[in-house]
Amino acid sequence: MLLEVKNLNKSFEVNDKSVTILKQLSFSINSNQITSIYGASGSGKSTLFNIISGLMSADSGNISFDGKLMDNSFDFTKFRKENLGVVFQEDYLLSEFTAIENIMLPYIIAGNSRKESYKKAHSLLEKFDLLYIEDSYPSILSGGEKQRISILRAIINNPKLILADEPTGSIDEFNKEKIFSLFQNIANEYGSSILIATHDNNVSKISNKILNLSKGKIK
Repeated sequence: MLLEVKNLNKSFEVNDKSVTILKQLSFSINSNQITSIYGASGSGKSTLFNIISGLMSADSGNISFDGKLMDNSFDFTKFRKENLGVVFQEDYLLSEFTAIENIMLPYIIAGNSRKESYKKAHSLLEKFDLLYIEDSYPSILSGGEKQRISILRAIINNPKLILADEPTGSIDEFNKEKIFSLFQNIANEYGSSILIATHDNNVSKISNKILNLSKGKIK
């Protein structure tokens, strides 16, 4: 078991009223697994991702990653650097950098040389048939190409867990299929577990596990 969430609760104060976002939420996922979480806007998917990432604290409950409890003593900075990749609905590529430079950044930040980072990023581009845009800037890439570059950026440090928040929300059907294929290859060949928050029913066809989030609970 890679990630285990137990009895997670989270509320926010809105106009002097407590609004419950997550309520006794529990689930688990294994390595090499694609898990999709379906839920309407405001159902708590992004809140859940923020808690898993360590960017927000739960009110109660606990999360374990790779057998370690993610409590106050857990090193979230190291976790985000070494074991977590994040993909958003928007690509968030840096416009002043080329495709390969965008992919290289997390590897450089992790302490690797520019030469090593270039080699690793180039290898990823080659493996996933994207060498043709290696030196292109984001401004001339299609939405699907930019999203695939953002996914390669998320996996360059070989994370055990990838959180993908609506990764197909802003691309067309043709490019969705390319994203689905990319996720499957990553799970199968790199051993990463991918947790996808989505409204897209098509994500179910690549998912090993499907969760439905409603009223703060998994159903």
